Amino acid sequence: MILIFTIKYDFSSTSVVQLLTSMGYEVVRINADDSTHKFERISDGSIYFKNTITNKTINLSKVTSCWWRRAGLAEHQFFNGNKEYNIDQEKLAFLREKKVDYFYDEYLSLKEYIFNSIYNSTVINLGRPQFNLNRLLVLDIARSNNLKVPDYELVVSGNQLFETKKTLGPSVTKAISNGVKWESENYRFYTYTELLEDSFYERNGNVTFFPSLITSLIEKELEIRTFYIDGSFFSMAIFSQSDKQTSIDFRKYSNNRNEPYKLPFEVEAKLENIFRELKLNCGSADLILDKNGEYIFLEINPVGQYAMTSIPCNYNLDRKIANYLINGNIRN
Repeated sequence: MILIFTIKYDFSSTSVVQLLTSMGYEVVRINADDSTHKFERISDGSIYFKNTITNKTINLSKVTSCWWRRAGLAEHQFFNGNKEYNIDQEKLAFLREKKVDYFYDEYLSLKEYIFNSIYNSTVINLGRPQFNLNRLLVLDIARSNNLKVPDYELVVSGNQLFETKKTLGPSVTKAISNGVKWESENYRFYTYTELLEDSFYERNGNVTFFPSLITSLIEKELEIRTFYIDGSFFSMAIFSQSDKQTSIDFRKYSNNRNEPYKLPFEVEAKLENIFRELKLNCGSADLILDKNGEYIFLEINPVGQYAMTSIPCNYNLDRKIANYLINGNIRN
């Protein structure tokens, strides 16, 4: 049995599930954003979830391979009714007053146990139960592996921000974490890499704010998105610099020219060292080739949006992922 932790509308997960089922493999897909699977119990070291549509109970301790695609388990999957029913109302009022979410803390501990148990007992793991990386720590690891990274500073005031203009020159700001990605029926909110224009410095001269990451603006020849799996790299050149709409962050639009690309061996070797240090056997890395022909490392995404690389470059990564979940390698 193959287990996939993901979300409901993840296109890549659907493609891999279709491949695996067409080859006759049993696949359990647990989406964090629906209620198809609910926690049932843990008994004798086994972890049981129930499919609420088929009423079939599944022992997750029996899976042979697991793809840690996305978050996979949400708080609502652990409640079958009112989560407040067994707490005295006076005690509940006290917890709310102190802004203590007892149930959420219990959920986090239970999820941590389930993820670690499955990861440690499963023979084949693609990815690992770590869906966010600390950008600053990853930059330090990249630097320790002799990859160039953008110059950066963290500032807490407009005055400090103005000083960065002297030291970093033209600059951009980006989230330290993975940033905001929130959708509703009518709105979508995302954080992108944004250029700091002169008017922004002028408006915020006397403002204090939360520690913010400021990095030097790199003049790009092109951007590179590379997907890493099982010791192999599948890279794509993104000619984002030719369009003003995408010159700062290509994710805002999707009309750039993309081509297959081969990173130099020494760059791939350094990237592989980073993935190994992070204990990741798959994920995406973003780099810039600057105007001087140097490769600048930006970040690693452990989830890895590989479809945007696979489809334009005809890499057929869905098949390689399916092969890995079956055999433990990307080859047939």
